[in-house]
Amino acid sequence: MMTLETGVDLLLGAVTTLPSETIPLTEAGGRFLAVAATAQLDLPPFDNSAMDGYAVRTAEAQTGSRLEVIGTAPAGRPFVGNVSEGTCVRVFTGSPLPDGADAVVMQEDTRISTPPGFVEIADGVTPWENIRFAGEDVRRGTVLAPPGTALTPQLLGLLAAQGMERVSVITRPRVILIPNGSELVQLGAELSFGRIYESNTLALRELFTQAGCLVDCLSPPPDEAAWVERSLREGFERAEVVITIGGASVGEHDLIRPTFEKLGGRLDFWKLALKPGKPFFFGTLEGKFLFGLPGNPVSAFVTGVLLVLPALRKLQGNSHPALRTMPGVLAETITNSDRRRHFMRVATDPTGSVRLSGPQASHLIGSLAMADGLVDVPPETTLEAGKVVPVIRW
Repeated sequence: MMTLETGVDLLLGAVTTLPSETIPLTEAGGRFLAVAATAQLDLPPFDNSAMDGYAVRTAEAQTGSRLEVIGTAPAGRPFVGNVSEGTCVRVFTGSPLPDGADAVVMQEDTRISTPPGFVEIADGVTPWENIRFAGEDVRRGTVLAPPGTALTPQLLGLLAAQGMERVSVITRPRVILIPNGSELVQLGAELSFGRIYESNTLALRELFTQAGCLVDCLSPPPDEAAWVERSLREGFERAEVVITIGGASVGEHDLIRPTFEKLGGRLDFWKLALKPGKPFFFGTLEGKFLFGLPGNPVSAFVTGVLLVLPALRKLQGNSHPALRTMPGVLAETITNSDRRRHFMRVATDPTGSVRLSGPQASHLIGSLAMADGLVDVPPETTLEAGKVVPVIRW
């Protein structure tokens, strides 16, 4: 069977970034840049005061000096004129530095002097003290972020400071989720014996929505070829990505793969050497993509994290689509006696301590709900308590 890494490589090789669109910066949070963002302005755009105080000429602003206050320059209202011999200008944080001044004396280091309109320097300054220089943060023409960079809150703030009203980003992928199984019942319906509520789409919809996708769901089709074909056709008409849940194995009611191939789809791979999620498959149809997830809730969610998320990130132009990990320290010994690598659900605490979130069978959604990460345990391996391990986060 294929390894997870090979499967991810095949996925990322098949998936191409979607086209770009230009949108208001105010709506671009979480999107990915289609082109580099380049500084149009110096930041700060002018020399300005870092403090409330007085703009002075250093040579005359030594301890004990008395200077005439010839004006006031609140932020946004520059002083018109020059700081000349024996004078100073009252300034505030962000005030443009008046011509002739080469430092700012903090208000705390001055005393009001007599006659009115004069100030005494209680503690002198050195040249350019308490000055913020034009361009010291960002120089005009600097590349602020390359293509594929996520528009995080802090990057949005930087682009707003540059006056960028609109920005070019990659289009958000449209995703359709199709749960499968005649045993599934929608929320709000009566639950008869032998049937279960359909829960996978809600979990996966939230996972993929948080990843930046536009996600919708179809009702579960009955386990009949005509119904499955109708659902797949609708999914591919409405979206670039179709994700089926269930119907991925080898039983006589597992109809997704044969129906997909009947529609002209190409199955790129099926089955991976991992637990949970072995029957995962991936295929393409006329430039669109089918991800076949197992029906067990843990298997569906884990393969959604390990395989679907990287592909959805690449579709959006994310320059770093691969799985993301952070280190954690095992608080208990973990054993995998299986011949397949096992991605075990774990919970981490604020100190970075990691422990299993509960029993690990693929149908146990309770322990999935308590998890915030996965630990990759190799086949027939025991990881001892105290070991530092990478924790996959979503």
